[in-house]
Amino acid sequence: METVMIDPSQIGGWLDSARGHYISRDVIQLAEHWGFILDPFAKFAVEMYEDHDGHQEFPFEAMQDLCDEAIAWLNSGQVDCDNCDGKGAYPKDGESWTHKDDADKLPRCKQCSGTGRGDRIPGQNYPPIIPPGTTWAFEDGDFGLWRYDDEGLVTE
Repeated sequence: METVMIDPSQIGGWLDSARGHYISRDVIQLAEHWGFILDPFAKFAVEMYEDHDGHQEFPFEAMQDLCDEAIAWLNSGQVDCDNCDGKGAYPKDGESWTHKDDADKLPRCKQCSGTGRGDRIPGQNYPPIIPPGTTWAFEDGDFGLWRYDDEGLVTE
């Protein structure tokens, strides 16, 4: 999977609060678009959300929990891997693998899959790389990529 990098010009709102209760589902689908892995049952629930007619008891709390997991995933993987100091190769623990097409047979770090990125959520892909000092979050009902000042207020 190709690593996506979010451009600093994209800091700000991505999903408008006018989406109402659908915004949680939209956050999950945004993350899924970039590689967030959903189990088959969760994927079914996310896809069914639009067609929910109110006659069944839909697990809204579970949808919100899944949204929180998607946001945690979007904010993960933004630091250097401790095992290889962000190089992706020559891991400190000695556990490595070599890519079959690598003529140099470089020993790649298993912990970060040779990406050099740390803070990986087990069983998940890496999310897009976001500009330093930014965080995916809800602000005033909108969801987006925000930069905060020392007092916790949005600066961009």
